[in-house]
Amino acid sequence: MRFEELSKENQWWKFGSKFQKYDRHLKELKEAFIEFERKPIDLQSGNIYIIRGMRQIGKTTYIKQTILRLLNEGTDPQTILFISCDRLSSRKELHNLVSNFLQQNIEAQALYIFLDEITYLKDWVLELKTIADSNYIDRLVVVATGSNPIKLKEKTERLPGRRVEGNEYYFKPLSFRDFAVQSIERIAEFTTSKELADALNKSKNAILDSKIDMDNFNISTIKKALPYKAELDWLFEMYILTGGIPLAVNDYLAQKYIHGSGNIDGKIYETFIRLILGDITKLRRSETTAKEILKNIATKYSTRYSYTTLGKSAGGIVHQTVIEYLEMFENSLLVDVLSSYDFTKKTPRFKSDKKIYFSNPFIFYSINSLLSGEDGFTASKEIVSRNKDILIEGIVENHLAQTKEIPYLREWNTYLWFYYTRTGKEIDFIYKGDGYMGIEVKYKEEVSTQEITWTPEIKMTIVLTKNQFEIHDDILFIPISVFLVCTDKSQRTL
Repeated sequence: MRFEELSKENQWWKFGSKFQKYDRHLKELKEAFIEFERKPIDLQSGNIYIIRGMRQIGKTTYIKQTILRLLNEGTDPQTILFISCDRLSSRKELHNLVSNFLQQNIEAQALYIFLDEITYLKDWVLELKTIADSNYIDRLVVVATGSNPIKLKEKTERLPGRRVEGNEYYFKPLSFRDFAVQSIERIAEFTTSKELADALNKSKNAILDSKIDMDNFNISTIKKALPYKAELDWLFEMYILTGGIPLAVNDYLAQKYIHGSGNIDGKIYETFIRLILGDITKLRRSETTAKEILKNIATKYSTRYSYTTLGKSAGGIVHQTVIEYLEMFENSLLVDVLSSYDFTKKTPRFKSDKKIYFSNPFIFYSINSLLSGEDGFTASKEIVSRNKDILIEGIVENHLAQTKEIPYLREWNTYLWFYYTRTGKEIDFIYKGDGYMGIEVKYKEEVSTQEITWTPEIKMTIVLTKNQFEIHDDILFIPISVFLVCTDKSQRTL
């Protein structure tokens, strides 16, 4: 990469904090219906930070926002380097760019290096090792992002003792809480109902004051949000359609309130389809096999089945191949494979039936669009109208999985499972916090205690309903929208 090209990527060298007026990502953010923000990382010298996540959900924009924050805090623009690694041809080219930057700033006390999409480069982990082992490391802050979570996961395991421990983060779509808190005021500006606008504006502080601790659940924490259930239900309908993907959220809201169409551009679904298929190709897997397995996940959504059953219904694919593809999908953050739990042995039953959920409803819609040939928004509306209950079950699973995950130290499958009895009765989710908690999703008007599967190991069951709020000795009925808006992500999920 020539210096002229590198300079264009690092416009703060020329403009300082005013680079935001010319940077494509920050300009698009400024022009978006809502400027969504993520949690900042406390960047400390002598550390390497890894951010894992899919493309098109805002990682590069997050990096540019971080750079702008550093500049506003007084950081010298010349001490910040940003490199789009997907534009480089080799690790050697990356090495030369970093070495030149370090040489030019030999007297600087603190240097910031942002390596975006580093997984595009072969042997990229060797460059991070070189940086970590250099004499400069104590005055460096290195942030590396990657859209191929598989490669990030595999390679970062080879960096023990090299300033990465405790510095890895997930970058995922917005949770319902994120979406609600950051969109309420903007939506209230556009709604024609003054009553709705007032209620939305008042709900924000109530939501912020109502945050669930899943490890030590206290029903009183959600009571401030309960009066706003009608408004939360209304917002949840938007969330279901967009999945909290910032690009989809902003397009939907702009179409709804500015253009009056209430649609989502088909190109956004197509973008995600291309990313999914692109990752499959890069990993040298069969696109046909992948499509068959994804099709069967979609048709069997929220039901339990074995790898063998999935393989047979996918055209006779052997179960070992099914396992390999599911691991690929899971490591790429496309699906969550849920195991059942054995209370006798106090371990997951890895050889028993599984339940598989897409990690985000927008991925579900995009894949259905690919398989059916329908445009994405039409496919999403059909799924919502036909299978809203199982779609919501998947959203609940996505949120529970993110409550306390920490890369390597505590993956979500160490505290979240499902359960079924010998007679086939199920508990949708088993959550391990301060003891075992059962969580059932019953999206309907009325739910009775007799419908709930019980096992003595569970000290409390939460039943997520359409409307009910009831408190019993060991069963709580909570409206889904209220529960989800009070459920926060872990500190290591941005």
